[in-house]
Amino acid sequence: MITTKRLHLRRCLPSDVDAVLAYRSREDVAEHLSAGVWSREKTLTELETYASAPFAAPGDELVLLVETQESGEVVGEVGLVWLDEPASTAEVGYVFNPEYGGRGYATEAIEALVQAAFVKFGFDGVIAKTDEDNRPSRALCERIGMHLTDISPSPDGRGVNECTYSLHNPAAPRA
Repeated sequence: MITTKRLHLRRCLPSDVDAVLAYRSREDVAEHLSAGVWSREKTLTELETYASAPFAAPGDELVLLVETQESGEVVGEVGLVWLDEPASTAEVGYVFNPEYGGRGYATEAIEALVQAAFVKFGFDGVIAKTDEDNRPSRALCERIGMHLTDISPSPDGRGVNECTYSLHNPAAPRA
């Protein structure tokens, strides 16, 4: 678990299905995700997978739910994918319930996850990919100090351009 001033980032539980479905079933959330709208069955399957997925080698994915310390409400999820290439790099991802927007939860959670990627997991770099027209997501990347490195067609067949942002671990040696 990762704890911030206001949040807990923790592994998923099957009992989280309703909280996650509350945002994963929304069209306005799914429009920027290659996975689309989730059904209850899809949500339960994904939570079961995320609950015990290893994070020890390239290809592994760590997904953590973001809940408020005050109420314990799930407000979103964050994740790291351990990339094969470039070496020692992780891709950060995030999905938040718009009902909790404007409170800084996404920024706080992603900053903590990126810090864990560098300090706890030892990655040299972190990237994030987001749709070019997803202004809130792009602003989040920029708020935490990431730099736009590429805009190219998304490989998932949705016909959108995808922005790639990156951040180098300040403690890692540069080539």
